[in-house]
Formats: sequence, structure tokens, C-alpha cells
Amino acid sequence: MVKTLYIVRHGQTFFNFHHKTQGSCDSRLTALGIRQAKAAGGYFRKQKINFDAAYCSTQERASDTLELITDHKMPYTRLKDFCEKDYGIFEGADEYTLPWNGDKLDAPSMERDDHVVERMVNGLKRVQEETEDGQNILIVAHGDIIAMFSKLYNSNIPHFSCCSFVKFLYDKGTYTFAGFYEPAIDVE
Repeated sequence: MVKTLYIVRHGQTFFNFHHKTQGSCDSRLTALGIRQAKAAGGYFRKQKINFDAAYCSTQERASDTLELITDHKMPYTRLKDFCEKDYGIFEGADEYTLPWNGDKLDAPSMERDDHVVERMVNGLKRVQEETEDGQNILIVAHGDIIAMFSKLYNSNIPHFSCCSFVKFLYDKGTYTFAGFYEPAIDVE
């Protein structure tokens, strides 16, 4: 039987607002980020999507978003495997300083993309081991790690805005991309 995964990007943070590179470093949610997370929770409730299990990265912006989505009413597990890509010496720097090589970020101090995807896959293996068939699972993580994983199954994934999410179906060891969603969330 199928498990359904909803993988959500965290709400807007102060670093997002100020266009700072934010991978392994962290910053708190802005007032807009809090509203986005609450609106995402409202979206799931309106769609009558109830979660049986919840996971997030160990970074505060992800756990804060998860708690707001679930209205602080659900236990969850924090996994390092779901943390954002480490941007090395570019952490906290202005986004425009990132070393783009075509459409790929490339610098020796950064975590390799294949390692980021490997971490995501490892985290999802743990989720599959700890959950039951037929369950809806909420995962809150980060834009780049979600996009890198999602592109393995759908190359047309757009940019992940804050609190947008992908839906995957998991059945007998296979992930099937089931949609990209950007709920109508207060955007400033």
C-alpha cells in the first residue's frame, strides 16, 4: 500500500528576506514566514489532509515551520539528513556572491550536490522504516535539498518559494512524483 509524503519548504526567514546565503547557518522566521507556515497548515486542514507522522531537518527554521503547520499538536522527529546544503565560506554572505558555473553552484568549500541528495535519500529511508503503509507523512526541509531530490523524478520542478511543497507517493521502494503545490500564501 502507498505512503504519501508532503515535503514542504520552511517559511521565510530573515536571511531569505535580506538575500543572504542560508544553508547550514540558520535564522529565525520572519512575521511573513510565520503567516506562511500557518497558511500552509490551513491549506492542509482545508484539503482534509491529516498527518500520521512528521519529520523535519534539525534546523530551527524547519522545526518552527512544522510546529506552525501542525498547530503545535503533533510530535515529530528531527533528522540531520534533511538539513540544507552547506554552502561553506558563502554561508551568511550576500546571495549575489555565490559562484555560479552555468546553472550550477560550484566551489570547493561547498557540500557536493550528490552528497545532498544522498542525505535526503538516507533520511527518506528512515522515514519509510518508521512509518506504515497508507499513512500521510509531513516533512519540512529546505528549498535546495527538496529541489535536488525532486528533480530525480521530475525535471520541470520550479523554484521552491517559502512553504511550497511537493507530493510524492512511495510504494514498494519506488517514489512517484505526484505534484508541486504553491498554496495561496500571503506574499509581500
